[in-house]
Amino acid sequence: MKNITFVFILCLSFVIAWAPASHAGQVVTQQERIWAQQVLNREYTYDFVFSPDTIAVLYFKNNTGEKRFDLLQKGLPCMLSSDLSQLQGLRPVERVKIQALMEEMDFGISGLVDASTAPRIGRLLGARYVIRGDIHYSAVAEISIKATLIDGEKERIVGQPTAEGFLSSIVTIEKQLLFDIIELLNIKLSAEKRKRLEKPLTTSEEALFNLCRAIDSSDRRDYIRAETYYTNALKEDPNLGPAQEGLKELQRLSLINQRKKSQSLLKALEARTSKTDSLVEDYSTRQARTPGDLEKRQSQAGSIDFEW
Repeated sequence: MKNITFVFILCLSFVIAWAPASHAGQVVTQQERIWAQQVLNREYTYDFVFSPDTIAVLYFKNNTGEKRFDLLQKGLPCMLSSDLSQLQGLRPVERVKIQALMEEMDFGISGLVDASTAPRIGRLLGARYVIRGDIHYSAVAEISIKATLIDGEKERIVGQPTAEGFLSSIVTIEKQLLFDIIELLNIKLSAEKRKRLEKPLTTSEEALFNLCRAIDSSDRRDYIRAETYYTNALKEDPNLGPAQEGLKELQRLSLINQRKKSQSLLKALEARTSKTDSLVEDYSTRQARTPGDLEKRQSQAGSIDFEW
């Protein structure tokens, strides 16, 4: 019994030691990057513990070849993760942890993984369940999106719900996938909880797409562009919570304030230079260092040659 207790404490200590402090934001900080490095360095030396209530929603892969669907690769998982976080007894992995791990594993900016890699990602994240997805053309609508729910502990596919529709109806598509996933997880919903989950994140298509662009820009460390997209999203929907939080996060981490300070300094320098360039000749002449210099300058009519 003592041995079992010791092993449990050891595993728990490992989880606490290497898990970064949670911040429900979109910016991947150095803290998450260090955590990802440590997790990979210990991949084959520690037994990872699966949390039974944890689910990781990985990025979806755009198989259409059209770049206009790229924004769904991270947008859809963010929407699903946000909805799943409202379920009691289910804890989605923070997106920043997934992104940091993808970068450390050299999956690039997109962070896309295939079906064979998903169970490994789930194990590294300690997630019992993993969701990945594929975006295809639809024969009847515009796009067909297939989500794959994987049991990471047993390394088996639980189900693959599919939803079809148009890009403009992506909120409806996400909700269909969401409720199919909930059913596969055998989670029972009350009428009140279902009604709450049916509520869309936003009714503005443009606000949603700008939010998706902001998140991707943040991953690319283009925080100035992320700020622009967050601002554009809030112009379309001032009540879009994730955009409000994303903008505040950029400000809190001083990722955009520094840029504004630099711009103010640059404008001040430009203004000072402009004033210097417009100095009249008499004033410049008065700046001569010695009486000899002054006499020389005064003797030159119309052509001043400063020799310092």
